[in-house]
Formats: sequence, structure tokens, C-alpha cells
Amino acid sequence: MVVSRDKRDAEGMVQQMLAALPEDLARWGSLCAGVKDWGAIFDRAGKHGVAAVLYHYLTQLAIALPPEVETGVKQQLTAEWLAQLRMRAALEEALQALEAGGVRAVNLKGPVLAERLYEEPSLRPCSDIDFLVALADLDRATAALEAIGYQGPEWLLARYDRENTHHTHLYRADAPPLELHFRAITAFGAIVPAEELLSRAMLYRTAAGRDVWVLSPEDEAFYLALHATRHLFLNVFWLYDLKLFLRRYPDLDWPLIAERARSLRVMGALSLAWEALDRQLGVAVPERRYFRPRHKLLAGLARLTLAATARQPPGSGRETAGRMLFRALLCDHPASSAWSFRHRLLRFARRRAQRYLPWLVPEKWSA
Repeated sequence: MVVSRDKRDAEGMVQQMLAALPEDLARWGSLCAGVKDWGAIFDRAGKHGVAAVLYHYLTQLAIALPPEVETGVKQQLTAEWLAQLRMRAALEEALQALEAGGVRAVNLKGPVLAERLYEEPSLRPCSDIDFLVALADLDRATAALEAIGYQGPEWLLARYDRENTHHTHLYRADAPPLELHFRAITAFGAIVPAEELLSRAMLYRTAAGRDVWVLSPEDEAFYLALHATRHLFLNVFWLYDLKLFLRRYPDLDWPLIAERARSLRVMGALSLAWEALDRQLGVAVPERRYFRPRHKLLAGLARLTLAATARQPPGSGRETAGRMLFRALLCDHPASSAWSFRHRLLRFARRRAQRYLPWLVPEKWSA
């Protein structure tokens, strides 16, 4: 997929706008004055989940959009706002169920993060609900959520998830999808266990008066950065989350974050996240010197793979292969890179074989 120059220009302008917000409204106003095609701007902003942010600050400066663009934007944002109401109600119900089941669960991202970072919580879109629980609590957490109508994956996929990934998906017809994380992350040839992060979690009281477990500031910065890297920075709002997070928590213990990255072997991935934050939104991490990839050559190849993958059709085999290669190249140890790429590629091939030749290959290959 070749991205047109107009789309690249609009995407670059969206990044410049987010680099100015929320602290430099004069710069923001100057950028807005130079916009010739607001439709293109909001098309790219919608793709990246930041349309509500841009519209919010336009209204603050009383900058009017062309009527046909404003109508479409308002319709989109109304739909997002209604979805967020549904999301918050589902989150509250899930929190009550987990609490009743005696499960200590940390809320990741979502409405609680939006409330803490954004001027208005509705400015950050959320597509699902995420909880982090200890591996030992996974069955209890699943049972608690099944008691309110959620359903998990069939047993083959559930087994694969538990053995090879960091989360499992649960669904209910009248609620947003829910992800139950039993490891903080499995990517880049590394496994980040949930238990240490859970032990350092803190209680946050929401505007509605609900006490919710959230990660400690250093752990949350670490997690948000790895999450953005794992998803190849495809949505710029993940980087904007990080920008706002660093504004809210300006005194993070950067040497501690770097030490955890080294010990968990995710320094390459974390280093690239800070690089992307600086390059796309102009936010320089105060102690960047602590974050140097172990293998500069592999880091360079990861950057090239990232750029090439972004040009592929979403969901295509080439994009999938690019994602796998990108994550493998960011492994801190070359042996892990080879294993990670081989494992993901083999799973991809097995699932394709099971889909198209189910009578020839084992059913377990579908997982």
C-alpha cells in the first residue's frame, strides 16, 4: 500500500499539532492558520484516535471548521462519546465482579488512564477493557467475569494463550471486549511477569469515587512505552498518552526504569519508544542516555522494518510478517531474535494450514 503524498502531509501536520498540545496554544493556532484541507486532517486524526483532541482545542480557540467537515466530525465524536459511556459502565461492572471474586486486578490504559491524563476523559478513545492479574488468579478472574456473562476462547486457543502469550480475550454481546492480562507483556523475546508490577500497584480514586488499582508511575511509563512499540506506533495517540504521562509525572526515576528494562531484556524496544516519542511529538526523555539498545545494527534494521511494514495493506500477509520481523529484531539477544521470529512465523503458517487444509493437519494448529 503506497500512502499518497497528501495523506503523508496531513499525517505530518497531525503530529506537529499534537507536539504543540496542550502546552503551546500559540504554536497550535499558527499551525491551524496554515491548514488548507481540514477534511484530510481529520481523516488522519480519526485513524490515529486523536480527532477529539484536535476538535477540543479548536473550540478553545474558537477556530471554525468548514461546515461539511464539522458535521462529519461531530457525528464521529458523538459516536465515540456514546461508546465511552458504554465503556465506563462495563468497566464498573467488571471491577465489581473481580472485587466480589477476591481478585486484585490492575486496570491498564482505558478510561481510568484517560481521566488521569486528559483535560476531558472523553478525549481519549478506548476500544476495550484491560486488566492485569497474577497468573495464579487467572482462573478466578475468568470465573468472576464469566459470572456476569463474558465468554472466553475455546479450549485450544485458551491453552495456547496461557502457554505463549500475555493475555486472553473475553467477550459479551452487550459490552466492549475485555482483555485479561496474566503477564505484563510477552514480546521482543522477553516475558514481563505480572506479579512484580502488581506488588507495586497503587490505588487511584476516580472522579466517581471508585478506588481502582493502577501501576506505579515508573511501571506505567515502562508498560505504555512497550505497548506502543509492540504495536509499531500505528496509532499516534499511544505516543500522545506518553507525552501527557510525562507531563503528569515529571519526576520519574529514569535510572530505575532503565535498570528494569535491562534486567527484563527489553532495552531495545524501550529505547525505540523514546526515540519515536521525540521524533514524532518532539518530547525528549530527560535521561535518554540510560536507554541505549544492546545491538545498534539490529535496532537500525528494526527502524527500516517499521517503515516498510507501515506501507503494507493492513491485515495482509506482508504486514503480519513485517510485524513479526520488527519484534524479533528488537530482542535484546540475537538468539532470542531468531527464536521469536521462527516461533511467530511457524504459528502463522500452522494457522493458515489449519484454515485451508483442516482435514490434513491437527486441530490444535488452529490455536
